[in-house]
Formats: sequence, structure tokens, C-alpha cells
Amino acid sequence: MNGTVVSIADLQRLGDVLVQMHGQSEQLLLRDTRTHTRMLDDYAGDAELLAQYGKKWTEWNDIVRKIEETENRAKDLAAQKDFLKFQYDELSKANLREGEEEELEEKVGQASKIESESRYLDEIQGLLGNENGLLDQVQLLQSKMRALAARVPQYEEYVSNLADAADPFESVCKELMRLSPARALSPAELDRANSRIATIQKLKRKYRTDVAGLIALTGQRKEELSCLENLDADLEELARQESKCKAELGKLSTQLSAVRKEAAVKFDAAVQELLQRLGMPKAVFTTAIEPQENAANGADKIEFMLAPNPGEGQKSLQKAVSGGELSRVLLAIKSVMADLDKIPLLIFDEVDSGISGEVGNRIGEALRNLGKHHQVLAITHLHQVASRARNQLAVSKKEIDGRTFTSVKDLDAPGRIDEIVRMLGEKSDAVRKHAEELLENGK
Repeated sequence: MNGTVVSIADLQRLGDVLVQMHGQSEQLLLRDTRTHTRMLDDYAGDAELLAQYGKKWTEWNDIVRKIEETENRAKDLAAQKDFLKFQYDELSKANLREGEEEELEEKVGQASKIESESRYLDEIQGLLGNENGLLDQVQLLQSKMRALAARVPQYEEYVSNLADAADPFESVCKELMRLSPARALSPAELDRANSRIATIQKLKRKYRTDVAGLIALTGQRKEELSCLENLDADLEELARQESKCKAELGKLSTQLSAVRKEAAVKFDAAVQELLQRLGMPKAVFTTAIEPQENAANGADKIEFMLAPNPGEGQKSLQKAVSGGELSRVLLAIKSVMADLDKIPLLIFDEVDSGISGEVGNRIGEALRNLGKHHQVLAITHLHQVASRARNQLAVSKKEIDGRTFTSVKDLDAPGRIDEIVRMLGEKSDAVRKHAEELLENGK
């Protein structure tokens, strides 16, 4: 694309903007009533109103979806209400806070240390201070040693050594006698702490999470129960929004229908006039617009109807119209919308199939007029159509060495005469003169 490699998807998007193909398949699309709505809207020029309607349609559908989701959620929560309430009551009653378990475990651990300290101090102080305790025994030992030294002087040295050893020992013992342990938890306080730790650990095992998770779950259950209580109010508000949005959607669909009906009158008259010039002099073309439930493109069921001949009645393009009639309807519609359609290149692939005679002349003229607004490329086997083109290419096939090759040749004036003669199917001076006249008239 302009010398740059692009993806096939990008090329196709560009192609949809630049080129429009009309052939047997495009004619078949006329049998799809959805294309009728698009065509009428294009003719009516109601794109802005249609966009407003589409936006409101999306908004209304979003509200309806929210109502459905809210109702389903209310049903689910209602079915779980007892379960949610039980969990919330259990968790909120526990009144958990982060860090509490660690604090309690530290207190219990500290109480255990104080208990051990108290027990050992009691035992030590008993050994030291009881009757005949270590202090008494040391003092008795010193007394006996002094008595011995008084009678036997050689033991005087032991009295001195024993005094040196006993002084620090007595000092330490007296210090130990004065010590008392830190205040320990009362048995009741210790029971409460252990009970609290057991409660926390039980909840952690039950809900398979830590204290932070239990606190978060408490808040979640509270929110869900509160939501359950507020869902009725939410549904009332959504119902009010839905009613308001639907009323606004109704107003827009009414406006859209009015614009379409007004445009259909002009559209039908213009298409019918062209059909009559395309060899269907008694044809009656109408756009049937019937009310229906609001849909993505409005509240109208739109269908093009055709009465090809008097007495036949209106026929749906969907079923009863022949291929030749459908070709002319397509050409008439495209001609009517020529100045509205922004696509520059229109390709008509044998849009004149099943047509001959004077009708071929009319179709050729219609394609030429359409060429005033677009570049028109027509593939045709009708000399009446080919003679009205400004330029003509001849497509031919030939076999060379067992293979088939297709060639395209840009025809000059003599070449066009030769090609028209070939299309007429007979080579004679009269036919050649007729071909020259066709090309001259085509100018």
C-alpha cells in the first residue's frame, strides 16, 4: 500500500472504503432484509440519530444486564445468608487484631520464665536461710575452726583462709536472700491468655488463614451481609434507571421511525422511476416499515417490496423476485444513492445477466449516469452496455502449450468497433455500421 507492506486485514479494511463489488452475490444480499435497513438509513442520512439511538440501546442493555446480575447475586447471597451470618458472628465475636497472638505468646512465655525463676529462688533461699541451712553451716564451720586453732595454733592459718572464702560466699547468699522474682501472671490471667491463644489457633485452622486473613474475612462477610440488605434498594434504583432509559430509547426510536418513513416516500418514488426506465414500466416499489420491539438498529422492521407487473401484487425481494428483476432493483437503488455513497469505485459483475433488448440500453444508460458520481467498472456480455462505456477492455482466453492464459487488452476506437461486432455475433457491413452507430450514440 503506497510502497509499504501491510497485513491482509489492513488491505481489506482499505478495500472496503475504496471499492464496492456488485454481482450475483450482491444481488443476493438484497434478499437479506438487514441490508434494506442499512440502505434506507444511508439514504435518509440519519447516521447521527442512529448513533444516539445505538448509544442509548447499549446503555439500556447494560442496565438490563446489571439488573440480571444483581438479581442473580441476591439469590446466591440469600441462599448463603445463614452461612455468611454464622461466619461473621463467629469472627466478629473473636474481635481479632493483628499482633495479638504474638503478644499473648510472649506473655505466656515470660510467665513460664518467672515461674521457673520463682521456684528456683525459693529453693535456693530455702537451702541458704533455713535452720541448719548453708549459712548456718558455714558459720558453724568457722566457729569450730576458731575453737580448734585456739587449742592447736598450727590451725590458725586455716581460720584465716576459711574467713577469706566465707566472706564472699556470705555476701552472695545474703544478696540471693533479698532477691524476689518479677510479678508473674495470676493463674486466672494465664488461663485467659492460653484460652485466647487456643481460640485464635482454632480459627486459623478452621479458615486456613492467618490472623490478617481472618480480619479481612470478617470485613468481607460484613460487606456481603450489608450488600444483601442493600440489594433491594439497588434493584429499585436500577429499575428506575431502566424505565427512564427505555423511555428515552422509545423517543429516539420514534424520531428514527419518523425520519425513515419520510425518507422512504422519496426513496420509493426515485427507485420506482428508475425501475420504470429500466424496462419495468408498471413496476411499483415500496418500502414496508412495520413496528417491532426495540432492537440494535431501531424499532422498525424494514423490507423492500416490488410489484413487477400489474395484478401481481407486492412481492418480497427475499423470495419472489427473479434474478433479472433483482439486478435492476440493485442498479436503481445504487443510482438513487449515487451522490450519497462515498465509495469511489463500483464494480458491477454481470449485473445485466438475464437481460436483453431495449432493457439492456436502459441499464447501459443507468450505469453511465452512475459513472458521473463514481468510477464504474462493469463486466458485461451485452453490447448495449459496453457501447455506453467511456473506455473498454477486452478479456480473452487462449491455450498455449497445454496451458490456458487470460489476456486483457485496452481497446482503441477501431478495436472497440471490432469487439462490439463480436458481441453482436455476426460479421457484416451492416452489423459493423450498427456497432459504429452504437458507439457514437454512446458518446
